[in-house]
Amino acid sequence: PAPPNIPGTFVFIPKADTEALMGPTRGDRPARVVNIGGGANLGAYILHYPTMKNMVPNSFYHAEISELYYVVRGEGTALLGGELENPRWSDPNSTGTKEVTGPTVNGRMKGYKTQKWSAGDIIIIPAGVPHPTSEASMARLRAEGQVQGQAQTPAAPGKPAPPNIPGTTFTFIPKADTEALMKGNIADTPARVVHINNNSNLGAFVLHMEPRKPAPGPVGSFYHSEISELYYVVRGGGTAMIGGELENATWDDSNSASIRTVRGPSVNGTMKNAKAVKFTAGDILIVPPGVPHSVTYDVSEKTEIIRAVVDHKRSLELK
Repeated sequence: PAPPNIPGTFVFIPKADTEALMGPTRGDRPARVVNIGGGANLGAYILHYPTMKNMVPNSFYHAEISELYYVVRGEGTALLGGELENPRWSDPNSTGTKEVTGPTVNGRMKGYKTQKWSAGDIIIIPAGVPHPTSEASMARLRAEGQVQGQAQTPAAPGKPAPPNIPGTTFTFIPKADTEALMKGNIADTPARVVHINNNSNLGAFVLHMEPRKPAPGPVGSFYHSEISELYYVVRGGGTAMIGGELENATWDDSNSASIRTVRGPSVNGTMKNAKAVKFTAGDILIVPPGVPHSVTYDVSEKTEIIRAVVDHKRSLELK
């Protein structure tokens, strides 16, 4: 026997909300940031940039947040990894720190790798991995007095900091890898699962669904007790049943392959008081632990979803 749910709620972000953040000015903006329990938050952000050059590798790393980037459209080149010269903590009271980056360390990159990216690619950047400061971010930092100029290393209002967090590295997942998983019948398959800080994992999964109609009778479903999810609909559409509680809730077999590789510890049951949420390409769903959900309830057309997973207790196998 298990609890019918864990207090929490899902968040639906329609494509219209994210598209509204994609211009006219460049930037990195939060669409939603929600609490997912255990002292953690999960955020969906929109990064929008026109064609630009930034040859000077001024950079930073996040000390407490990890990121998964999915490229919706466009192409470019990122500088990733290595370490920072003259690293110093950013101002904890700045707008950028509080709204976008969290506690960060600024400096000038060295020993980095060059990584080209284009639409459909994924980049996972754990906390402690340096990555470039964009032109827009540099403008914000200059306005906040944290850097003196584009070609200079950060000024020194902050305390000295480590050049990086040892043992952390970025992960690049090309579109070809995720597209290869978007075949066959209904499947939820890990593309990568990697360690991040705070004894957690971060995973990129591919959910492939063929058209299907709801089965008659009660809706069987589950919730995850230790992982949080962010679903980004790449293509297709349908209706998900989310929220409420589970009747006759029981723990799933902890030794099953699905629990070890995809879902983490989970509770099964029959859905009660769930909401029907229609989704289409470009929409986002955030599902914290303990929220019953059936994303495959009604699939109106062939659908592919990128599923970002925060595995709070490292219950999933690495890939």
